Amino acid sequence: MEERRLSVMAGKLRQIKLELYNLRTKARNIFKRGYEDLTMLIYYHDLKNQFLLLIINANNLLLLEKEITRAEAFRIMNTRS
Repeated sequence: MEERRLSVMAGKLRQIKLELYNLRTKARNIFKRGYEDLTMLIYYHDLKNQFLLLIINANNLLLLEKEITRAEAFRIMNTRS
């Protein structure tokens, strides 16, 4: 029972984190690609010159947040589906 409650709380925190991502980080969403129930987003932070890769599910829960290089970001964006 306790594990279930902690899991639900963690899910809510991830959802809030995604909703407030632009405000908190001041990063711009520069790329979005969806596939089935997953969506990949790339954010760019001008002041830090930093690219961030986010993977979210269909419920807009943040599954992965990873800093990537400029080369990796452009490689992902230029990959044709």
